[in-house]
Amino acid sequence: MSSFSIRKLQELDEGEWTRLQEEYGPRIYFYIKKQVTDHQTAEDLTQETFLGAIRGIGNFDPRYELEQFLFGIARNRVVDHFRKKRPIPMSSKGDDGKERSYLGLEFMASDRRSPEESAVHFEQVQARREALAEILKALVAELWEEGEFEKLKILEFLIALGGRNKEAAEKFDVKDEKAVAGIKFRAIEKMRAMARRMDPKHDLFEGLWLPGAR
Repeated sequence: MSSFSIRKLQELDEGEWTRLQEEYGPRIYFYIKKQVTDHQTAEDLTQETFLGAIRGIGNFDPRYELEQFLFGIARNRVVDHFRKKRPIPMSSKGDDGKERSYLGLEFMASDRRSPEESAVHFEQVQARREALAEILKALVAELWEEGEFEKLKILEFLIALGGRNKEAAEKFDVKDEKAVAGIKFRAIEKMRAMARRMDPKHDLFEGLWLPGAR
């Protein structure tokens, strides 16, 4: 059970909030620092976490621990931080923005994990991000060696900048959207094949090994 009074926190008791920040501030800072690495950013997000806690304490759900409440806010602040940095979108399900999957963010769902579970989860996220970076580098190198510079430009526009098939067709004077979709589809299939080779134990990209996965 929490040693802090929710009632006092909801009444914005200064002493209780000071105690809370002294108790959880360092833990939240180090949790965030592992993800964003930059000290000042981690400090800012830690402060934003407590500001968010102050704003949200009135709606605190007693079914959960205060620790879960705080780390849940911290997780959301980290997700917001990476979303603002415009992570890489990748999807093979058409060209509707609603179907895009943002690499990294899909692994940072704001469910209620314990700090220990969150630490393990973060290590898994980092491993996936590093693997995806290697896969992208390998794909770029392969296309570069083949002299497929136009395809590289199109894929950069689609994958790195989040452009749409129709926009790419117009921008790069490609025949039509289907031709662009074909370039993207083949690139994603290559990346999937690379991911499978990098993940023989099936512990990085579980979705690639599900029944029916291409």
